[in-house]
Amino acid sequence: MKQFDKVLVVANPISGLGKAGRWLDWVVRNLRRSAKRVEVMRTGQAGDGHAAASELRTGANLIVSFGGDGTFNEVLNGADLELCTLAVIPAGAGNVLGFELGMSTYPQKAVRQILEGREERFDLAICNGRRFVSMFGAGLDARAVELAHEKRRGFMTHMHYALPILRGTIECAGYGIKVRLDGRPLGSGLGQVVVGNTHSYGGRIELTPAASPQDGLLDVMCVKAEFARMFGGFPHTMFRTVHNWRGITYARGRRVEIQATASEVPFELDGEAAGHLPAVVEILPRAVRLRAPRTFCPIQRCPPVQEP
Repeated sequence: MKQFDKVLVVANPISGLGKAGRWLDWVVRNLRRSAKRVEVMRTGQAGDGHAAASELRTGANLIVSFGGDGTFNEVLNGADLELCTLAVIPAGAGNVLGFELGMSTYPQKAVRQILEGREERFDLAICNGRRFVSMFGAGLDARAVELAHEKRRGFMTHMHYALPILRGTIECAGYGIKVRLDGRPLGSGLGQVVVGNTHSYGGRIELTPAASPQDGLLDVMCVKAEFARMFGGFPHTMFRTVHNWRGITYARGRRVEIQATASEVPFELDGEAAGHLPAVVEILPRAVRLRAPRTFCPIQRCPPVQEP
């Protein structure tokens, strides 16, 4: 069992209908088994996780994100990745990174996985200077995220996105998104673009099913605007099967440039509203150290559609 000089737990108490808040004391007590010192930061507003992680500078440090993907993204952007190892106890709505790692959603088991696991190196994606490890979305899904978070009053569930998705399907026809991959045109007239560093998009939803966080590549799914209006209404369980359909392009590369003819077309990172196009996404191979279960094995799949 690896020992750390200091462990920082960054917890969002309202994540998972309050799960993080209920289990926080238990998690801290058990993490003390592997650390000389354990500190806790309970987030109360945007930016708290980033600030807490940025203050951890010395020693063999572990930062544990106890919350959703948004909490982890703040930690990721605040942490000194040369000094710190990161870990996640999933307690959000999507839990994309937790699902990719194979982390349990039960805090008791997740703590054991962290303490008894091993260190893995994940690729780090950068969008307009902001780090992420899971996914970027522009267009329909980002508009749904934007609308849902505008009305957020506490915890989030999948149901909070139902009406915003319907509104997003109407608006996406006028976005006119275009994508260049490694300097070459990949698609235009798009209503939705997903750039994945992980195969999971949200739980078991997979929009970039061939993506691996350890291959030094980004997987890109482009959806034509006219098809995106239908796409937004599909049940999530069908998302794995649509990549061979007309109107969708799937490819891989290291640098993705996304622009739009419309103004203020939103994009999101790891499920959080992050700005408006244009955006440039690049990959830094194996730049993040993560605690993973001993059983972790990255999924390796062939792309569902060959690069055009």
